[in-house]
Amino acid sequence: MARRGANALAALVCGALALWLASRHPLAPVLACALCLLWLGVAWRWPRLWLIVVPAGMPWLSLAPWTGWIAADETDLLVLVALAAGHARLAMQGPPASAPPARWPWRDALLLALGLSLLAGMWLAWADLQRLPPHPSGPYTSFENSLRVGKSLAYALLAVPLLRAALQHSAVSAQRGLAAGLVAGLAVFALGVLWEREALPGLLNFASDYRTAGLFWEMHVGGAAIDGYLALAVPFAVWAVVSARRPLAWGAAALLALVLAYVCLTTFARGVYGAVAGSLVVVGLLLHRQPRGAPADAGPPWRRRANAVLRVLLVAQVVLMALASSFLFDRLGDTKEDFGSRLSHWMRGVSVLQTPSAWLAGIGLGRLPEHYADIDRAGEFPGAAVALADPERPGGQFLRLYGPPTRPQLAGRYALTQQVALVPGARYRVGLDVRMAQPTRLRILVCERHLIYEGDCQIRHLTVRRGSDGAWQHVELDLAGPSLAAGAAWAPRRVSLELAVTRPGGAVDLDNLSLTAGGQPVALRNAGFEQGLAQWFPVVDSYFLPWHIDNLYLEWLIERGVLALLVFAALVAWALWRVSFGAARGQPLAPYLAAGLAGACALGLVSSIMDMPRVAFLFLLLLFFSLHLPRTAAVASPPAHV
Repeated sequence: MARRGANALAALVCGALALWLASRHPLAPVLACALCLLWLGVAWRWPRLWLIVVPAGMPWLSLAPWTGWIAADETDLLVLVALAAGHARLAMQGPPASAPPARWPWRDALLLALGLSLLAGMWLAWADLQRLPPHPSGPYTSFENSLRVGKSLAYALLAVPLLRAALQHSAVSAQRGLAAGLVAGLAVFALGVLWEREALPGLLNFASDYRTAGLFWEMHVGGAAIDGYLALAVPFAVWAVVSARRPLAWGAAALLALVLAYVCLTTFARGVYGAVAGSLVVVGLLLHRQPRGAPADAGPPWRRRANAVLRVLLVAQVVLMALASSFLFDRLGDTKEDFGSRLSHWMRGVSVLQTPSAWLAGIGLGRLPEHYADIDRAGEFPGAAVALADPERPGGQFLRLYGPPTRPQLAGRYALTQQVALVPGARYRVGLDVRMAQPTRLRILVCERHLIYEGDCQIRHLTVRRGSDGAWQHVELDLAGPSLAAGAAWAPRRVSLELAVTRPGGAVDLDNLSLTAGGQPVALRNAGFEQGLAQWFPVVDSYFLPWHIDNLYLEWLIERGVLALLVFAALVAWALWRVSFGAARGQPLAPYLAAGLAGACALGLVSSIMDMPRVAFLFLLLLFFSLHLPRTAAVASPPAHV
């Protein structure tokens, strides 16, 4: 009864939170609520479908540049509703009569310790925020960032009972569903990258320093979201090739593998190269060691020949793209110098641990950015945007936009953006109310943009001097620059209005924005900031130090403490052992789970993962799935194939 009560409470909390978030969706709250209810019904009717749908949606289901959401996005709705449906079903049904007794007390104890560390991290973050004065740097220095960082572990822990139920029902079907979901997500993700590359640098432009970001909008302040996702998910593209038993299915899987090789190479990320290559080696070794698995070349003659051709094509693709890209060799050549900078960055980050209690329990979830920026001016934020109440207009708000506190080289690197309609060949004109305490400079742009990369722009710099009474001034100005192009029909370019302060120490108040193109009005949403910063999205250019420590293990140490790090390391080591050499090594998905986890752990030596919520959740989901896989002997049927 206690377990069923806990399931019912979890279902109620997750469902209520999902509907609360959906009702506050900045673009379409009614539609968001309706889709949540529809997904709730589907997940209730087919209780194991979430293992396909949730991993499939992780790499693309986010509208952050349009909504302006930072701490949450549409994937939160997807996961919360799946958890609500799953826990409600468990509460209604109770545990199956044939459920075996718990045989892994240490595993459950470690998971409980991880959950307690999450609660401790949230409490420490809240206490830290009460102690420090308010910081004008937006959500990344507020409790909102603690929620953003902590939610992935909360979701993954809540998913554990659902994983157990799915594996008890059919371990083979659960593995097939998880793998199919990951492959579906990879396919949609790959299409998004092809659109991105065609829209801005060009599909075959390998000389540019443009680095593929995909649809991971959380990289608006840098980070390794796409790196972590590729390290985790690419091994499952191998699963698709190995599992395909018909030529058409094999051809689709092989095409996906070739596109993913293109994606990996165009990230120009050395961590991706090493992690993905290493994970593929792990897959190959474990496939040939797997007691009940078939090697990749097993099957009819056409399959062996096709696999050989695919290997040749992949090698040729890598060689040709490497030869065509001078930027790739520049990146590889900078490895030694970059490692020295990264080492210095790590040492600065660890220096925030000032007390024994901080070493043991961390400084609090999501608190690294503010503590890092406060060490000295070398790590300061490049800007910030906050919405403030206007005392002259009850209920009204305005935007206060900041530049960097002191460093001139950071001026203009922080911009607040909104997606706007592209009017090909037109000249844009901006109107706004402006006010400031001291003279400063504001940069206004309309740019072709994908995340942190710009194409052509129309621009105007506005230097505003304080009026005699500090009152609002209305300004209208034409932007100068090339005409903006729509791009290919299948890869249209996104265009955004961007605002940035380009002097250190400056701040400017803005309100009542308007935009026209060729004399025709262009819609701006929340132009008076009555809904705060909804539908406005911050973007940072080429400077990301305060937001990421660039090391998976240090981010656990700094924000969660050495105790949580040890628990995490124990769970990862146990999971890797089980699917590589231990009791679950003969399961159909074991080689791919081992490869994905190993790739992510290797990438974690040079990149953060837990501060990218979608990737962190996927990593933890694969980790917990590996921990709960039954022993190989429990599988009565041979591995299933697509």
